[in-house]
Amino acid sequence: MESVTHFHRSPGAILLPILATLSIVLAMPPFAWHLKNRNVAACSLIFWVTLANFFAFVNSLIWPTDDVEHWWSGVGLCDVEVKLTWAFSIGASGSLACIMRNLARAIDIDRHAVLHSKAQRRRQALVDAGWCFACPVFVMAIDYLVQSNRFYIFTISGCTPAIDNSWPPVFLVFLWAPLFCLVGSCYCVLVLIRLHKYRRQFAAILVSSHSNLNKNRFLRLFWMALILLLVLLPLQVYILCVNLSYPRHAFSWSTLHGPHWGDIVKVPTGGRVAFDRWIRVSCGFLLFLFFGLGHEAMQMYRKWLTHALPARAVAGSGAN
Repeated sequence: MESVTHFHRSPGAILLPILATLSIVLAMPPFAWHLKNRNVAACSLIFWVTLANFFAFVNSLIWPTDDVEHWWSGVGLCDVEVKLTWAFSIGASGSLACIMRNLARAIDIDRHAVLHSKAQRRRQALVDAGWCFACPVFVMAIDYLVQSNRFYIFTISGCTPAIDNSWPPVFLVFLWAPLFCLVGSCYCVLVLIRLHKYRRQFAAILVSSHSNLNKNRFLRLFWMALILLLVLLPLQVYILCVNLSYPRHAFSWSTLHGPHWGDIVKVPTGGRVAFDRWIRVSCGFLLFLFFGLGHEAMQMYRKWLTHALPARAVAGSGAN
């Protein structure tokens, strides 16, 4: 008789979809609050984090064990997801840089008069959209140029991009996220300098900036972005260095997009989860910690309850 191999779910395969779901749910109140206040950069950050956690949830359910023989090929889902993986990495970093830039501008007293003009507000909206969405979409589009095969599938982590080990991917794909994190760090230093310089007039400056930010909101947004930058900047630099450590070969379009370009490589991991999945989940919890427990969030929850409870009461009386 042939022996039958039994594949069991690892603790990571059980824990990841639970935490990813919880992270998605907890990110909704901060998203609603920032959407109400028209904070494009913060909404973008929450959108990219939520999208990444949604894929983490889906992938961990589709490929929970090392039973490679019975794995689904991932065609369709992974074709889309590997593109959005780069968009998440660049979009989240660009959103953080944009948040820090907007905070620095909110306390720039030399430009307050200029910031209120219609042209300047339009320019600001275009910059936000470019950093948060246009750059990620651009990298999604050019990823095909340096894609070594169709995609990889890892146990639990699921769909993973495949990138050629030549020099063009370094400049076309890998440099974007660390560059945005570096720009965000520069604006972070500028915010700290201005906070120290204008510490006595800080609240009054925010009022005159007409930025929908009070002192409490400003500091929560700043500390959240700072913590994420402290995590993402070293992480993105580490990822860049790891990719640079691989031997590089000359770029060849015919070789890269040859007969093996459509290969789907399935990789069992022994139940291990890629570390970046846990970072994405943690980002969702961090967003809720800073913006889901504040005074404004509590007011929003009460408003939701006042709208929901009467509706339930009416539905219950109708059933009787």
